[in-house]
Order: sequence, then structure tokens, then C-alpha cells
Amino acid sequence: MDPVLFRLFVEGAATVLVVGAGVGLPSLAIIAIRYFKFKERELAIEMDFREKTHRKDLALEQRVQRIEDALAALDHDVRERLGIGRAEMMEGPGAPSAIESRPAALKTR
Repeated sequence: MDPVLFRLFVEGAATVLVVGAGVGLPSLAIIAIRYFKFKERELAIEMDFREKTHRKDLALEQRVQRIEDALAALDHDVRERLGIGRAEMMEGPGAPSAIESRPAALKTR
């Protein structure tokens, strides 16, 4: 290969590389900045969502607790009529002792 031709090829390749780096690096920096801003917004939205969900769960738990307290505060005769005992109120709805101990009138419903 002729040295003059080789030198022209190297100069042309160097020019292409310098222009590519001059345009490519700033564009990569802009893309990276936008990506990280997007991720930051995404995490902030997710944090807000989790906070709202946590508040809703706490409110639901408080409501359930108030209902349980109201059922526990019922008179003894009302609890007997409904077939609810204190131990049965703490068990789940499908507990075998809660189903077996209910009066026959309530089982037929």
C-alpha cells in the first residue's frame, strides 16, 4: 500500500472517529440523564403507591378491629342466639368448632 494513500485513510478514519465521539458522547450523556430521571420518578411514584396502600391496609385493619370489638361487646344472650362464643370469634369462619356448635336453626339457613 502506498504511504500517501495509507496516510489519507488514517486521517479520514481519525476524522470520522473524532466526529463520532464528539456527537456520540454528549448524546449518551443526555440519554443517561433522562434514564436516571425517569427511574427516580418511577421510584417516587412506587413509594407513594406503597404508602397509600399501607394507609388503606391500616384503615381496614382498624375497621375490622372495631367490628370485632362490637361483636365482643354484645350481650351474652345475643351471642348465644347468634351462636357466637368468645373463642369462636377469634377463629376463622371455617373453623370446625364454630360450625359444630351453632344451633340447628342457624344451620338450616
